[in-house]
Amino acid sequence: MKPSLLRLIALVAASAMLFGACSSSGATASPTASPTVVLTALPVTPTPAPTSTAVPSPSSTPVPSASPTAQGLAGLWNGTWKDTSPDTSGGTFAVTFAQTAGSLSGTIVVHGTPCLTTGTVTGTITGSTISFGAVSGQVKITYDGTISGNKMQGTYAAPACGDAKGGWTATKG
Repeated sequence: MKPSLLRLIALVAASAMLFGACSSSGATASPTASPTVVLTALPVTPTPAPTSTAVPSPSSTPVPSASPTAQGLAGLWNGTWKDTSPDTSGGTFAVTFAQTAGSLSGTIVVHGTPCLTTGTVTGTITGSTISFGAVSGQVKITYDGTISGNKMQGTYAAPACGDAKGGWTATKG
């Protein structure tokens, strides 16, 4: 029997005894037979067991994001560079990245300077911030910038190339 039904029966029985004991008319009480209480159990209707509600599982479909890390940087990026110091020379470059999580590697070809024409590239990407270096022998150029969709831009420094500094932009594809 359900606990709630047992409590109801006990409450009815206690109430019946209490009302029976308190119902004297004020006259001298004469012994009377105590009332007989007959309790009848109501039929118990089984309650179906609760069923579990299906909770949707997280979707494995990727959510579109403007984050370059989510989109991936792997592939060819074509760009331009322009010195701001010590002169105003400029040129183009093509960098091909391979990406593993936030790590970058690849190669670069630079046109417009004899200082570094080809090199290997290593770097990192964190959110929309990119940092990579191009190396050929003793020559190293560091690039720092930001990415938005299929475009990136930033600044570079080439201490071994006359302490050249400047800006760069690149587009994927």
